[in-house]
This record gives sequence, structure tokens and C-alpha cells, in this order.
Amino acid sequence: MIILYTEGRNEPDRPGWADSSPGEPPVGWETDGAEFMNDETHSAAPRRAFPFTSKEIAAVLIIVFVLVQGYLAVRDRGLRVAIDSHAAFAQPALPLEFSRTMNYDPLSFLGRGRQAGLWDWTPEGLVLTETGRGFFETSGDRFVSRASAGQRKVTRLSSIDDRDGRREISFFYEWTEITPPAAALLFPAPRTGAEYLGRAILEQQEGNWTVSSLEAQDFEEPLARLQDIAAGVQR
Repeated sequence: MIILYTEGRNEPDRPGWADSSPGEPPVGWETDGAEFMNDETHSAAPRRAFPFTSKEIAAVLIIVFVLVQGYLAVRDRGLRVAIDSHAAFAQPALPLEFSRTMNYDPLSFLGRGRQAGLWDWTPEGLVLTETGRGFFETSGDRFVSRASAGQRKVTRLSSIDDRDGRREISFFYEWTEITPPAAALLFPAPRTGAEYLGRAILEQQEGNWTVSSLEAQDFEEPLARLQDIAAGVQR
């Protein structure tokens, strides 16, 4: 509570005014610890109710934001490196085996492989071309793939869930290279430059993140259909 007192003011009807000195509170008045101000002290600058200015608060928020983003960038970088360095993701194999004497259908993967220059058709069965021998080998009357499908890399992480010390990650990736067998035999075949959704589970081993489970349906589903057709399985 602030009590203002003006020197020379006549307050005959209020007790204490007559006995008080100029600049002092009236005798007998309680001020509850408040400063008794005369005309000289009344003009003092008011105290700030809040200890920080808006600029100071904005600076603190910016610093916190930068620190959080830095932590997330470091965390994400380690997880991305773990996925990118996982061989089954970075350079997936194209496991395929089929009989070179199976019925030839120009509209099937056999026809697409012939158009891509991987093999030729003869009445005795398929024969690997020079290009085809770079990806397949002959084992008896069968062709066995030793090719990879291409190369992939993570483009961005979509979500990260922490479950019992493991990281369950949804991410987007792209193909940077697709081999001729994958481009010709898979249907639909992956495309370079397009983003695809993948999922992975990572666990820590000796302080490093490693991939324990990987899912990439854009590649796995066409590959499974191709393997079934090559084995004579109808879905």
C-alpha cells in the first residue's frame, strides 16, 4: 500500500496529521511496511512485475529449439547410418531359381528376361546370354540368380518409437541403382528417384545400433510373386 502525502495539506479532521512532520506519514497511521512517498519519491520508476523481457524469453526459446534439433539430428543420423549400412537393405539380393526348360510364355518374366537380353529361347530351353551370365549361373537344367536387385538409401525418417530399448522406425527410402534383372523381372519394378516406405527394428549391440528386422514391401511383395511363378506356384 502506498500513501501519498503532500506538504502543506490541511487535514484538520483526520487524526495524526497535525502531529506529523512534512514528508512523514501521519502519526498513528499503519503503512503495512509500504514505503511512505512524498511528492519527490512518487515519481520513481515502477518495478517490472516479470523478471524477463520478451526479447530475453525469445532468446531462451531459440536456444532450447536449437539444442533439441541438434540432439534429434545426431540421434537420427546414427539410426540412418545403421539402416544404410545394413547389407540386406543397402544392396538387397535377388534370390531366384527356375528351370531353363519351363514352358516359355512371352508375356511372363521369361519373355521380359529375353527382351532385356538376359537369355535366349531355343527349342531345347533357355540359354543365358553374355549379359545374363553376369547375373545368373547354370546349375544342371536350372538358372540360379547371384544378382543383387540394386542399391537403396534412406531419405528421411518418418517416426521413431522406443520400445523396451529397441527402436521401431518407419522411414522413406529410394533406389539409387536398379540392376537389369530386377528392372526386367519384378512386376511392378522399383523406380529410381521415387520414395518408398520401409520399416525397421533396431537394437543396440556393444553401443552401436544394428538392424534386427527389416520390411520393404515395394520390393518384397513383387519378389515373392516372381519366386512363386518361377516355382510354378499359382496365387
